[in-house]
Amino acid sequence: MIDPKNVITATGGVVSDPELINDKIAKFRLAIDYAGSEKGSQNNSGYFDIVYYLKDGVDFSSKNASFLHTQITSGKLKKGSSIQLIGRLVQERWQQDGNNRSRVVIVAESVSYISSGGAPKTATAGAATSSSGVTEEVSSVPNQF
Repeated sequence: MIDPKNVITATGGVVSDPELINDKIAKFRLAIDYAGSEKGSQNNSGYFDIVYYLKDGVDFSSKNASFLHTQITSGKLKKGSSIQLIGRLVQERWQQDGNNRSRVVIVAESVSYISSGGAPKTATAGAATSSSGVTEEVSSVPNQF
C-alpha cells in the first residue's frame, strides 16, 4: 500500500520499450510534458525512470501486475504508448568509483492506458460516437485490472 504522504500520479508517453528483468521487474522511461511550457523552448518535458515490481516471489503482486506483464510480453505496451500511473518516489543510492551517487525513480503501483484526450481507455472494442457526433475508434485495451 502507498503511504499517503508519498503519492505521485503521472500521465505521459513511454519513450523506451519496457525491459523485463527476470520476469519480476519492469523498467521503462516516461516523458511528461510540463504544464504551461512554451512551445519551442528547450525545457518542456521531463523524463523519468519507472520501476514496476511485477512479482512477489513466484506470484504476480496484483491483477495490474499480471496485466502489465502480458502487455509487455505481447508487445502492446511499448515506446509511444500513452499511460497513466500511480506510484511513489524512491531515492536509489549507491557508490561508484568511490563517490556517493543517487537518483530518484518512480515505483509504479498501478499503470493504465490513456486515450489521446487524457481519459482512461474503455474496455469495449469498435467505434463510438463522441458528443460532437464524430465517430471515433475505441481501443480494446481494458481500463480495469
